[in-house]
Amino acid sequence: MEIPKGILLVLHNGFAKITVTEALSALPSTFHSLDREIVEVSYSHLIDLSKLYDTGYEQFALEHRRIFANKIAPHLTNHPDYKTVYFGLAPIPLCIDFGHLFHNHRDFLIFHKHHVTKEWYIDLGATDNLNPINITGIPDINQKGISNALIRLGISHPINPEDTFEILPNAAEIDIALENPDEDAITTPNSLVEVGMAVKEAFDQLSNNRSNINRIHLFASIGCGMAFTIGTKISPNIHSYIQTYQYSRTRDPKYTKALLIKSQLRTERKIGETEREIIDRLRLISNEELVNKIHKYMDHNENMSRNRIWYQGIIPRLKPEIMSEDFWKDLPALYETSLKNDSFDLETKTVDGFYWSKNKWVIDDGFYLSIHNRIESEGDILQAIRLFLFHEALHYKKHKLNSYTVIEIGSFPKVLETADYQADVYAIINEYGYYAQMIKEVNNTKDFFLNAIKVATETMWSFDDCGVELEEIQIRRLNRYMIWYWQFARIEQEGNDLNSIISILEEKPVIEINGLRTKEENNRFFYLLERRKDSPLELAIFHKNELLRNGSALNMPIENLVNGVKSMNGEMILDVMRSFVSQK
Repeated sequence: MEIPKGILLVLHNGFAKITVTEALSALPSTFHSLDREIVEVSYSHLIDLSKLYDTGYEQFALEHRRIFANKIAPHLTNHPDYKTVYFGLAPIPLCIDFGHLFHNHRDFLIFHKHHVTKEWYIDLGATDNLNPINITGIPDINQKGISNALIRLGISHPINPEDTFEILPNAAEIDIALENPDEDAITTPNSLVEVGMAVKEAFDQLSNNRSNINRIHLFASIGCGMAFTIGTKISPNIHSYIQTYQYSRTRDPKYTKALLIKSQLRTERKIGETEREIIDRLRLISNEELVNKIHKYMDHNENMSRNRIWYQGIIPRLKPEIMSEDFWKDLPALYETSLKNDSFDLETKTVDGFYWSKNKWVIDDGFYLSIHNRIESEGDILQAIRLFLFHEALHYKKHKLNSYTVIEIGSFPKVLETADYQADVYAIINEYGYYAQMIKEVNNTKDFFLNAIKVATETMWSFDDCGVELEEIQIRRLNRYMIWYWQFARIEQEGNDLNSIISILEEKPVIEINGLRTKEENNRFFYLLERRKDSPLELAIFHKNELLRNGSALNMPIENLVNGVKSMNGEMILDVMRSFVSQK
């Protein structure tokens, strides 16, 4: 083995901690005197092996990407002649995702932990050709008509085709497997390289296939070192998105989706100098908007709202019968929320979406980049920021949604749907008051509210938009989109003045779609956008004490709504809702 100038020792601690002492003792003696840098990749807590099937991997992935960006990437740049030495004890999806961060680097020494002796090794001295690798099913590169492709990678254990068929019944199937799978089957560096290159070749063939396959589904029974190696083989510019899965022998189905490699790289993905300038500027102007303008508006809001219902401070002449229920009346005025003392955290770049703590709004880079990509004018971008803040301020002040109550809140979709609708309306009405006071007089009330709804829905999409079409969506999120496109269409057709518009917003519609298959995952409920029930697509809405129900037809093609959701195209959904509203 060639002796490097130095080593970068990476200890990947997922479900167990690897000590520096055990790692150093496993190194070849010739490495002991080398310069070395040690990076421990540890998560906020150890991951429970018994709960891997139900684990949400996104936050853990964000944590190791942050460590990579802050500690590992600078070292790789400054010391290109060092060898990266990897020890891993983490779930396979996280090992693959972590390995993908090293895709530009090739000088690795990978250690494996023996399942019997519990010792770390790189070479057991076995003969690789006694356990050859078999590869079958790779389609011809010119074959068309492939909608889904999967790889069954059986290295530690064989993978049952029936288990993957349950997930993807109509996929092109590729099998890469050792003749004798075993948990300690990777016995030499050569066998590690051979399997890694076989998987890379399959990725190459499928990614270049004329069917334009945009996702490859990887079902892998492998060890941590093998998973890390596969991650390093995934090219961000050549390969399709790689969907990883988590297995459980006792669950049905036995596989559940884990991380989607590449598309979920919100912070580290393709953020070059141009993107960084955009993100930093938007974060800065968001803070200026909050600190310099929203804070100033709070004095006016307090003067107008004190001893009044919150919306009377914004629309004093609203007809008394509108919003007369306690559901709307019993809300705080904007000045009573935390916003009058809040600011944005300008330093933190990587979080799971956003959070509020100690009067600081901490927001992920990906949010700003998505907002920039989806909303054109700076005025609308600032409106999106204000709507976001007004919405979330109500969640924190009145709904008591905080870091404790928000845990697994997705398990209560109807509760959250109602809270979100109330917060959306609260934000839009407060934006009307802010705009009229701080920007300019609202001359066309209908146009203002339609634009505010459009900006609000584009902001919602920014949380779903990872740069690839949706295959599934939480039921509550789709309902939220349908509600707001329905309300847009109603205001467009019936919103003649401020009273009629607020009267429309006062009534939360109950709207649902039927005909899509559903699934439950981690106590959350999803529509599968690619899969249908035997029944046709239908929309139903309970409106003004009447049940309206319509199936797909030429004048209302509901399939366009589904396609609009898949492509995150609000105009396609809105066109269907316009047809629905015109028929009521």
